[in-house]
Amino acid sequence: MFKIDLHIHSSLGGDSNILPEELVPHAKKAGLDAVCVTEHHAYSLSEPFDKISQEAGFPVFRGMEYRAAEGHLLIYGINIGRSDMIAGLPMQIAIDWVQERGGVAIPAHPYQKDMVGGALGDKVLLLKGLFALEAANGSVSADGNRRAHEAAAKMGIKGTGGSDAHGLYTIGKAFTIFSEPVLTERDLVETLRSGSYRPGFSELV
Repeated sequence: MFKIDLHIHSSLGGDSNILPEELVPHAKKAGLDAVCVTEHHAYSLSEPFDKISQEAGFPVFRGMEYRAAEGHLLIYGINIGRSDMIAGLPMQIAIDWVQERGGVAIPAHPYQKDMVGGALGDKVLLLKGLFALEAANGSVSADGNRRAHEAAAKMGIKGTGGSDAHGLYTIGKAFTIFSEPVLTERDLVETLRSGSYRPGFSELV
């Protein structure tokens, strides 16, 4: 098993109190094998983690979280910023745009009740071309995660997990369990597209 928290925010994004230098020690303490930093709207914000990952000898992948018209979308494997894809596009258009360019787009916390602007909800069932849905989010209620898991099953796609951490002690509350090690961002994208994985929760949750 190879555990990756696929949804983490740091202070570089302006809405988290996790300092970059604190992430790897806490990820190791949480029993993770890798993490992915997903700052809002700009892949470039997480660039300092490339050096941190190299110096620590610990995989720190970079993605981003995008705000579509109907909810949030986790994007992996493609370097984009606000000028490439403006915020607020219909989610299906954003998914298609990312995946046509070799990335992977995964709807995040679709049943989170307290989302500003409202959650995606059952509209997720209408989306096409998905490889996975975030079915375990460490910052979402048990009911919200259960409904996301059920939606992924209805759609015949896989589930991922991530803590959605904005603070140190949330890191690793939810994660994705891969059957094989994932050591590079290219490995991550290829595995999310066609590999074996499932969502998981920390026993402390």
